[in-house]
Amino acid sequence: MTIGVNCGHTLHGAGSGAEGLFREAEHTRLVGQALVDLLKEAGIYVADCTIDKADTCQEYLAKVVSFANREDLDWFISIHFNASASHKGKGVEIYTYKGKQYPQAKAICEEMAKLGFENRGVKEGSGLYVIRKTRAKAMLVEVCFCDNQQDVDTYYKIGAARAVSQIIFNSICGQCRQGENEKSPGRVQEKSKEQTTFMEFVGAIARKDWKERRIMLPSVVTAQAIKESAWGTSELACKANALFGIKENGWKGRIYIKEAIEQKPDGSYYKVDDTRWRAYDNWEQSILDHNNYIATRSTDGGRSLRYGAVIGCCDPELVCWYLQRCGYATSITYAESLMKDYVVKYDLTVYDKP
Repeated sequence: MTIGVNCGHTLHGAGSGAEGLFREAEHTRLVGQALVDLLKEAGIYVADCTIDKADTCQEYLAKVVSFANREDLDWFISIHFNASASHKGKGVEIYTYKGKQYPQAKAICEEMAKLGFENRGVKEGSGLYVIRKTRAKAMLVEVCFCDNQQDVDTYYKIGAARAVSQIIFNSICGQCRQGENEKSPGRVQEKSKEQTTFMEFVGAIARKDWKERRIMLPSVVTAQAIKESAWGTSELACKANALFGIKENGWKGRIYIKEAIEQKPDGSYYKVDDTRWRAYDNWEQSILDHNNYIATRSTDGGRSLRYGAVIGCCDPELVCWYLQRCGYATSITYAESLMKDYVVKYDLTVYDKP
């Protein structure tokens, strides 16, 4: 499955969206990026259809559609927040081509209604450029009214972007992972054949390198590879053989250029265009270079190692925490996600055993 995600509107200027009790453009990105994370964790390829800057609204819309139509998408999902002149409008609604009542779109509205939002239903959206012009099945989700105090209070009360993204994910993918995890938080997740093959490939190389060089615990290396490459399906994994998304940082080998999505301490996201990433001849090279990077990375001219606490540590939870503390990733939930969503869920400590 391939899904295109558009975090609605530009960040500033033309096409920047509604200004209510919060800025629409900021929260479309919070919801959209959380949705992207869920999709990638499920092994689904995601096409980024978000445009941060354009000179005109028409240019913005044309770019979104161009990004969507260059991929063979199963779904195009555009995230928005509503607003009304009276500030009295409230509720969730979804626009589709000719108002088609897709079960997935209806499910989103119904699940949002269960959490306290008014269900305004699935509506005729053929007049909307991104709905009319995209080739794939498309829906434009108006999460709630960002200028209505009741809606905004409900949005924050239910868990804001994370809760909304989970509802969209569950409705699109036809599964309720959140409910399953709550019922059995410690169970080992079942894996597809492709996921098992990928996990065993990375785990075997990581275990061999751990035995030989004792740099980084195999369970965490494998967890990082799964998380950062979406089980080997990410753009970097497919086009640059890069499973870990390590930036250039003194690398003398091949380079792959694409944008980076970073997270600020306040939880908001921003995009860095034309980021230079390390590229490899194969995945094994990527895994070994990742460990070399951990073993040698210094930001003070070699006087100390940035990831010194990680090297040789035999406790996966500590390794995850050290990685975040030492600044390996900008995500504020990186350590927690590595441990809970990967090491524990997929029983990756099996690769740490002699």
